[in-house]
Amino acid sequence: MARSVFYYHLKRLNVKDKYAGGKEMIKSIFHEHKGRYGYRRITAEMRNRGFAINHKIVQRLMKQLDLKCQIRKVRYRCSVVNYR
Repeated sequence: MARSVFYYHLKRLNVKDKYAGGKEMIKSIFHEHKGRYGYRRITAEMRNRGFAINHKIVQRLMKQLDLKCQIRKVRYRCSVVNYR
């Protein structure tokens, strides 16, 4: 391994997480709404709370945190008015 690569990786270990506060807020919003909010609604909620963040970053952080929203089941709707 090249010396420069070794020291590059050594320096990267001491870097603080840039989105630590954002991750905590994403987790709290996600669990607050019982896992029903996806990245779009979480982004909107964070902006309502005064936290300016891009939707792509929220999507990436949710993937890192392994947070996946529940998908609602589509119910069948009969098109006939007096079916029964």
